[in-house]
Order: sequence, then structure tokens, then C-alpha cells
Amino acid sequence: MPHSRTGAAVRPRPRAAGAVLAAAALCGLTACEASDSSLYAGPGEESSTASPTFSPEKGPSFSPSPSALPPSARHALTALRTARDAVPDSTPYHLVRDHEGTPEWEIKLSAARGSEWTVAVSDDGGTVTDKHEDTRPDDATGRLSGFAVSLPQAVRKTARRLPEQELTEVATEKNTQGTDLWEVSTATGTSAEAEEVRTLIDTETGKVVREKREE
Repeated sequence: MPHSRTGAAVRPRPRAAGAVLAAAALCGLTACEASDSSLYAGPGEESSTASPTFSPEKGPSFSPSPSALPPSARHALTALRTARDAVPDSTPYHLVRDHEGTPEWEIKLSAARGSEWTVAVSDDGGTVTDKHEDTRPDDATGRLSGFAVSLPQAVRKTARRLPEQELTEVATEKNTQGTDLWEVSTATGTSAEAEEVRTLIDTETGKVVREKREE
């Protein structure tokens, strides 16, 4: 008759082996974290287990923030947005800063269905002070659809080239070859003796084709 195993004493499993396994697992996890964090540490830097942060690279297409532009350019860009909001589906094609009386921006826009408008905007660019439809059509408006470079883009480009200058006017122009240009006028001040610079920008390529300084 076989012996029953019911009464046999059960030997407890040694705890040392379990402790060793747990320690090894913890060590492996720690080593893994340290290894991962070292991927983000540069030369001479200590590794950290904190999540890394990355900054986007500034490639050739990077544009500076509006705050990097001179005040007159920032206000002009704001005024252009304000004028476009006042005339829906419109494209600005002329801008001038009027210094007579209270300074303000006068902006001409070509709107849908062929209408043309003039909008006056406060000097800081935030408020429309006058708005009316023009009865005399401008021949420049028919060419705007072929412009790859907009008026605001011409303002930004000139402001980056001449940050010490104040923007006074932007208008359309043609050279002797018939190429459409943006003529961006800037000056060192508002006095009659201030140096003025006229920057001509190709409306198709965005390249500056001429920069003329006048005193």
C-alpha cells in the first residue's frame, strides 16, 4: 500500500533566489532608463531621466516674428489686416502713411466683383477711421491676380533689409521691361531732409531688383 503524501512536510522555497531576481530586474530597469536618458545628453552634460524637449530648427523659410520688425512695419501690417477685414475678399495694392494732421494709413484695395475701396486706418493699425468706394478704377488692380508676392510680404522683406527705416508708402510699378514690381518707400524720419530709400521688389520672384537712396 503506497504511503500517503498528505502528512509530508512542505519545504519553504528559499527567499534568497527571489530577492536576487527582483534586484536584477530593478537594476536592469534602472540601467535601461539611464541608457535612454544618455541619448539626449550632449558632450559634457549629465544624463537625466526627465523627458527631453526639442526646439524646431530655423531653416531658410523661417520668418521672424512680427515683434522683430520695426514699429512702422508692424503697424502697417496690422493696418492691412484691419482694412481687409473692413472690405471682405479684398487685396491691398497701395499703402501710404499720411502725416498731415493725425497720422494714419491710407490703403487701397481691390475687392470681389471689381469694386475698389480706400480705407483709412489709425496709425497703430487697429481702427478704421474712414472707408469709401472708389469711382475711378486703377489699372493696377487687373494685374494683381498674377502677383506671387503680396503687398504685406513686400513690407516684411523691406523691413528686414532696412530695420532702421520707417515705412512711408508701397505702390505698384513697372520697369522698362514691363515687369511688375512693388515699390516700397522708406525714410529715416518724417522731416523733408530725411534720407529716403526706394526698394523695388519683383512681384513674381520676390527678389530685390533695385534699391535707390535719395536725400
